[in-house]
Amino acid sequence: MAIISAPIPNLINGVSQQPFALRLASQAELQENCYSSIVEGLTKRPPTEHVAKLADGDHSSAYVHMINRDSTERYIAILGDQSIRVFDFDGNEKTVNTPDGVAYLGAASPATSFSAVTIADYTFIVNKTKTVAMDASVQATQQDPAALVWVRQGNYSTDYKVELSGPADVTAAYTTPDNDGSLIQTDHIAEQLCTAIDGVNGYSCERFGSSLHISRADGADFNLSTEDSFADLALQSIKDEVQTFDELPPRAKHGFQVEIVGSPVNGFDNYYVEYDDGNGARQVGVWIEIPKPGRDIRFDAATMPHSLVRESDGTFTFKANEWNDCVAGDEETAPEPSFVGFRINDIFFYRNRLGFISDENVVFSRSGDFFHFWRETVTSILDTDPIDVAVSHVKVSILRHAVPFNESLLLFSDQTQFVVGANEYLTPRTAAINQTTEFETNLRSRPVGAGRFVYFVAPKGSYSTVREYYTDGDTKQNDATDITAHVPKLIPGDVFKLAASANESVMIALTEDKADRIYVYQWYFADGGEKVQSAWHEWTWADGEKILNADFVVSTLWIVVQRSDGLYLERMDIEPGKTDEDLGFRVHLDRRITDADCQMVYDPITDRTTITLPYAEENELQIVGRGTVEELPGGFIKSHEVVSPTTIKTMGDVTGGGFFVGRKYVKRYKFSPLVLREEAPGGGVIANTDGRLQLRRMTLNFADSGYFRVQVTPFRRSPYEYVFSGRVVGSARSPLGQGGIETGKFRFPIMANNFNVDIEIVNDSPFPSRFLNADWEAQYIVRSQRMG
Repeated sequence: MAIISAPIPNLINGVSQQPFALRLASQAELQENCYSSIVEGLTKRPPTEHVAKLADGDHSSAYVHMINRDSTERYIAILGDQSIRVFDFDGNEKTVNTPDGVAYLGAASPATSFSAVTIADYTFIVNKTKTVAMDASVQATQQDPAALVWVRQGNYSTDYKVELSGPADVTAAYTTPDNDGSLIQTDHIAEQLCTAIDGVNGYSCERFGSSLHISRADGADFNLSTEDSFADLALQSIKDEVQTFDELPPRAKHGFQVEIVGSPVNGFDNYYVEYDDGNGARQVGVWIEIPKPGRDIRFDAATMPHSLVRESDGTFTFKANEWNDCVAGDEETAPEPSFVGFRINDIFFYRNRLGFISDENVVFSRSGDFFHFWRETVTSILDTDPIDVAVSHVKVSILRHAVPFNESLLLFSDQTQFVVGANEYLTPRTAAINQTTEFETNLRSRPVGAGRFVYFVAPKGSYSTVREYYTDGDTKQNDATDITAHVPKLIPGDVFKLAASANESVMIALTEDKADRIYVYQWYFADGGEKVQSAWHEWTWADGEKILNADFVVSTLWIVVQRSDGLYLERMDIEPGKTDEDLGFRVHLDRRITDADCQMVYDPITDRTTITLPYAEENELQIVGRGTVEELPGGFIKSHEVVSPTTIKTMGDVTGGGFFVGRKYVKRYKFSPLVLREEAPGGGVIANTDGRLQLRRMTLNFADSGYFRVQVTPFRRSPYEYVFSGRVVGSARSPLGQGGIETGKFRFPIMANNFNVDIEIVNDSPFPSRFLNADWEAQYIVRSQRMG
């Protein structure tokens, strides 16, 4: 038998569900409403501050999107079934104009149906239940059959002849003289031929410089042929198509269309042009490339993503976008984007291009032109052209999410991850999709990037696993580590949101099944790259409350909560070392407000002050002095009585303010079974369970703590409580009438077998508690000596 002691170096590595012998000494059995700080130790999680009530009623099925426009303007967009509302971060509702209506937002389950991305003043919103379609618009065709005859050369003693046939035959001929230069000019020759055609047998002719435009008044089609005595090089006939662009005259009638057929053996070099002189506004026009006459050219805007636009006057407009039409080519040379006829699963922004994910394809807009998904020309491939590429895999790989990562774009399908690789520039020539890893992926929660990692959720039976995707710096290979391997049954299987703060190395997960809590992951890498912290734990809210969304802005977590009486916006500052002004510590109350947020009426007859809160609260509230007035010293807890969920009364006149009001929340930390650990022969540490370990006492090293209690519950016995009240006799930090904040050691007895006792730290007060490490002492009895 021997008296031994052992340290617990820190308490910041969160929860572990591994067998006790495999856990680290710094891992817990349970950890709720704590914050595992690599700097401060194990603290009580930061409180939430009430910002505003956003809306009455039930919005629990809504989709919530945060618009982080810049450092001074941020908004919350609440999207419901055919409804949209926008609030600023003070809770003020903004005007939303809907010139095109809100039918696009029709969805039975908005929370799962919508996705959004914000680019400056534009928030693009996609309804994943809508199938993209083309509308009835087609490329206009010229009104009636027509032809051009271009007099390309004028020569002496040359015969020029134009023959028309069809409904009627007409032949126009002209022979140039051999000695008068004014009569061999091309426009003169064209004038002679046109005069011979115009008005004859129903044909009409207009001259444009050296070109003749021939048509029929009755709109009937006809045939055209030309010949000349200059090896058929002096006249060029043009009807429906020509071989090359060089065969087109410099002038023609506005709107005349022709197909450039290119090589007869290549169907992909065809294109279409139209003469444009501004409908007569310009003397000389140009030939412009157009889509094939009669082809579909326009998206049905009602089925395409819409935009929520911040206007210059501070209002917002939700509208259908004006997507650019097809401008060139036919169905082969410029096919419809692959998302037409399919649903868009996600929307993103990457390398100055707007992108859609649809089925097995990823589609990028033109570079710098977010509303254009058509080629600019089919005569050549431009670096700025849209990009439309599909994944290649033996499995059907429906793409769900896209996340920029490590100078590339990471794509997630149900079971496989792909990377859109490119050189320095992303162009149609350089874009390629390569398979990287094969891990199952949660269909709903979008992966989130933090620093050099991307985190994503994968299903694991009725629970979820979270993986940390990274690129190995040495091998340049991609991999995804399971960071929930030690907590396989902590996170439910219906995660709908991940959010991360790279500044604070914190990630959170929200779930449908446990909507009243946030699952928190904290990590830390040492200078050598070794991960020395990988901590999972939970933050809890009141029963029946549903957290709809949470997003980080620098070191502040903004939370949207659905309660029985409406939708609320709250904030949580997770900045290390943050304290309340005039106190030197932080008052830990959820839904925290100050006296300035309340309405107060003092009744001198009863000597009571009635305080009306800006919200309804059914759970226990507390009033804590801020130390700004003499009547309410800093940290003083003032008693009160509850009149209604929105009203409380307290003794005396407190209309002068100087207090916080908020809801109590409880911090809990339950130690893993305490075991004797020793170095293993091959390295590392193992648990020695050979002997009997009878625990005697434990010492907690704490700092800046105002209250906590330790509950020791031996097997089949009632619990024992040991309370630290924040007061130390004779300490200047514990003045009478105020909350005391102390640093020191707290020793308490255990007197139980290490496997037959639960040891838990509880803090249900508004005061902080911060634990650095712990030591325990025990009686160790062993009957044999371990060898080797």
